[in-house]
Amino acid sequence: MILIDRHIMARFFGNFVLLFGLLFIFAISIDVVVQFDKFLEAAEMVSERDGRWYPLVFIEGVVEFHGPRIFQFYAFMVGLVGVAAAGFTIVQMHRNRELVAIMAAGIPLHRVVAVIMAAQLLLVLLQLADQELVLPRLATRLVRFHDRILQPGVETFEVSLARDAVGDLMYADSVDPNAGTATTLLVLRRGPTGVAEERITASSAVWNPEAEAWDLENAQVLGSTTANDGRMAVRTTLDRWETDLSPRKLLARRSANFAQMLSISQLREMRDEEASTDGGLDRVIFGRFSGALVNLLVMAIATPFFLIRTASANMLMQCVKASSLTIPVLIGTLAATSISLAGIPPGVGAFLPVVLLLPVAFGRLAYLKT
Repeated sequence: MILIDRHIMARFFGNFVLLFGLLFIFAISIDVVVQFDKFLEAAEMVSERDGRWYPLVFIEGVVEFHGPRIFQFYAFMVGLVGVAAAGFTIVQMHRNRELVAIMAAGIPLHRVVAVIMAAQLLLVLLQLADQELVLPRLATRLVRFHDRILQPGVETFEVSLARDAVGDLMYADSVDPNAGTATTLLVLRRGPTGVAEERITASSAVWNPEAEAWDLENAQVLGSTTANDGRMAVRTTLDRWETDLSPRKLLARRSANFAQMLSISQLREMRDEEASTDGGLDRVIFGRFSGALVNLLVMAIATPFFLIRTASANMLMQCVKASSLTIPVLIGTLAATSISLAGIPPGVGAFLPVVLLLPVAFGRLAYLKT
């Protein structure tokens, strides 16, 4: 029995690596073709600056830009590629009459399902480890645009009137999320009616995580006060501006995918800092676990399509049936964990696909003919 388990699992992992590699190469090839000019410009600039061979720099640029994305690609595609690998594995066993030999030995086909589910569980655990340990370290590199090929991760970006929890508006000519600094800072403090009452300007600022505030340099506050002859402008100085707009939150607002690449502890910190109650970060946190469970349940639902006892079964039709069910379910799960459902808490909405798929998965396995 152990020999059969190892044989099935080795073939499954081999098919998974092959399919995953082909899909990843196909995906980055499309991007390189579409953004070919950007890669050429970056390679030409580095080649002239360092005196290196142009074609080698071009290849280095492709590898440097897309290499870290293999971890991001794995986190999003492990469910779909796992089902495809299971299909290839069982189809190969069906073609070689290995399923007939297994049943002739008195071993039920549930044994094959159990081995594949165990292999998929290992892949899902690796997915969670990837999301918790690897992606947070690569987050600033993964949100780069093509104008930063062969350059470090996100260094600086402009902030155009970001709104904080109390309604103040922040503008910064340049924010460095790694160093936690900002230059040419402008803050508009607004009153209850939304009208700007004070204007804060500073040549630079440094984020103070303990105080949850920006420590300002050369800052001036331009406000107004009421006098006997009307309102008059008043200039004062300010050393610190308290706000929830941390560099990491500003970067998360700049890139919609940035929050998906943070660890759960980082997401919780951002949630505690966030004054909004839309539950967006909660959906990301709960969706990470519900997505892992959905990857297992979809495997349990799709695998019986391929486990046909008759040797003359049309396996191509079974593959079509499995894909027509698997792809919509995975896309629907992604949508369900990304959008807000009226009147439903984020945790309940994120696990709603799991609740719906759980009885289907048990039914598919229970009625599997072996």
